[in-house]
Amino acid sequence: MLSNRKVAINTTQVPEKWNQQQGCPQGSCTGPIFWNLLADEVFLQDCPQGVKMQAFVDDFIFLVIAWTKQEVKNLANKALQTFKTWTDKHKPEISLDKSHYQTRSGPIWYSGIKWGQNSIKRASVIKYLGVLIDDKLNFVAHLSAIKNKSLLLQQGLKKVAGTSWELSKNIRRHLYLTVVEKVILYASAEWAFNITAR
Repeated sequence: MLSNRKVAINTTQVPEKWNQQQGCPQGSCTGPIFWNLLADEVFLQDCPQGVKMQAFVDDFIFLVIAWTKQEVKNLANKALQTFKTWTDKHKPEISLDKSHYQTRSGPIWYSGIKWGQNSIKRASVIKYLGVLIDDKLNFVAHLSAIKNKSLLLQQGLKKVAGTSWELSKNIRRHLYLTVVEKVILYASAEWAFNITAR
């Protein structure tokens, strides 16, 4: 969100002022509206046929569907170049450390998928909106992470409860439902579909 206005913060002596060139305070009431107006522009651009772009707030993902390795590479680079033109214009920061590609047709490496001059790395597991997605779509990595997080929460709840506090069954159940179960079931509509009895 670009703006050109003076920002002032009251200090103990005098108000400190500076010119704000870009950005929008996170958590502000108008921030989401400004972001939607800005991001809408990139969605109005034509993606190459075989490429779908989706976003949730500022997390963008591209789905590329093609028959050959060369086609995938060409479509991905074309889509990323369109996206880069938009980011160059509006200056949102893109984290190359968090930018990866993943394949569904086995461990194929697509060298040459680039963001500007930088190559994007392949990852067997990517994290999108808090869900770990592996290249086999069996969500083993996500389930393992949930297990570890749930164990930490359970140990933390045991510390809170103490050995002599004797929390009632209803309070323990309420803690489980409001803390642990929320972590376990987060986005389960997406990842739980293929779960087996094991």
